[in-house]
Amino acid sequence: LDRQQAALVRERRLANEVAHELRTPLSSIALQASALGGELDAAARQQVVARIGQDALRAGHVLNQLLALARASRDELHEAKAPVDLGALARAVCADYAQAAWQRGDEIALSAPPVLRVSGHAVLLEMAVRNLLENALKHTPEGTRIAVQLGVAAADGGAWLQVCDDGARHADGGAAVPPPADSLHLGHEILRRVADVHGGRFGVAPAPAPFTTCFRLDLPGRA
Repeated sequence: LDRQQAALVRERRLANEVAHELRTPLSSIALQASALGGELDAAARQQVVARIGQDALRAGHVLNQLLALARASRDELHEAKAPVDLGALARAVCADYAQAAWQRGDEIALSAPPVLRVSGHAVLLEMAVRNLLENALKHTPEGTRIAVQLGVAAADGGAWLQVCDDGARHADGGAAVPPPADSLHLGHEILRRVADVHGGRFGVAPAPAPFTTCFRLDLPGRA
């Protein structure tokens, strides 16, 4: 009962934060839309349309993350675990984001065993890898080096996956890092839930040189 009550408190707090997060772009969309009905020159009208598009994408991002959170909670109850090749899954996700990384001048490197099988939910694990890679692409400056690394834990034979980047190398100067698009950190909440479903852990990990930031998902071995 205590755990259920704590979960309800967390969900209510998250709902309030999401409502606040969505109110800002939706209010901006309404204001910009009303401005389109006024006297605007071509340049100003183009700026208003661009702002509406940005606000709509921001609202859509929050909603997509909420749907992912709901999926994570639902799968915990209704779907059985099955063998998943985490290495093949990571390779497929990296291939999906290769074009986006190339357009930004980024590099994505994958280091993984030929086969790395875990017992889990394939959809949730793919969601976790995508969130880690998207965060590395969205919250770093252009020209960032990103490493997706997988391995086997020596202690229990479980698997680990981490995504590292050198995006903070401009902290003392140079290109500025863009502000996070996800101020609620819903992506990290999704990853924590995926870790909980699999009995694992998610969090910040020490970044191996030359990287500056690293997030890691640990999955337990079979009991």
